[in-house]
Amino acid sequence: MTDTIMVAVDGRPEHRAALRWATERAVREGANLELVYVIDRSWGDAAEGPGALLVEAAKSLLASAEESALRFAERAPARARAMSGPHPGGVARPPLAVSTRSLYGHVGAELTRASRDADLLVVGARSGADREHGFAGTLHVRVAATAACSVAVVPHGWERSGVGVVVGVDGQPQSDVATAFAAAEASALDEPLRIVCVGYSANPLLAGLVPEVSLGDHRQRIVDAAADAARAFRPGVEVRAEVIEDAPSRGLVAAAEGHRMLVVGTHNRQSAKRIMLGSVSHDVLLNVRVPVVVAREHRELE
Repeated sequence: MTDTIMVAVDGRPEHRAALRWATERAVREGANLELVYVIDRSWGDAAEGPGALLVEAAKSLLASAEESALRFAERAPARARAMSGPHPGGVARPPLAVSTRSLYGHVGAELTRASRDADLLVVGARSGADREHGFAGTLHVRVAATAACSVAVVPHGWERSGVGVVVGVDGQPQSDVATAFAAAEASALDEPLRIVCVGYSANPLLAGLVPEVSLGDHRQRIVDAAADAARAFRPGVEVRAEVIEDAPSRGLVAAAEGHRMLVVGTHNRQSAKRIMLGSVSHDVLLNVRVPVVVAREHRELE
């Protein structure tokens, strides 16, 4: 069960899809919801703290976001908690516990530090459609790479839609974490889980040297093993395993279309390498169209 869901807010009404997503999940999980706003410290700004007007503006923004969260909670779908089974019929849901926090500094760094106190950090991102109309920032990619906990990235303007959860696996240990997260999510939603391994069966650099079927067989073994693990972890979940012939990031983005969520794993790198997310997850987040969760075990930050 998730104990604390932290969501970054910026005060813009059109950017509240992440807030709604986080609120609905907190209601479902019975988790605490913490709203975080970072007062951006401009590069070269020598001030030790924000001015009084900025502090008051942050308080007002967080109060407005809290009101929105409570309204979202009232309309949230009535679903079972992910880890504890359905509530008995007729039992009212406990009220949503909401707290707020304002920080001062560089947004990415402050959200990363704050993530130490969360089980899941939720951030917004420009959607694929938005990218066609101008520069798209990569704050969500940097936060996903450096956070201490799993990170959910929700496209601005996203509306609740789709059915089922998709998880990308590649046979590496981080895929086990992603598969467990995705299976728990599918179980909580009572929706199917689709496990995919994306890549090409034939490596053009090894043409004629390696049988083409070998890589395809290897990927099939990967998804079959992940499916077995998911069924053992959540026996009631409908699981489908599939190998997709495509470039990994492009194939994952396409596979997620029409689904509720995409889950990917990431290496828990240390030191300077911690800022690197991995090329596939990085490219997926740059083309986000549905909520994407970068699943990881909680780690200590240096």
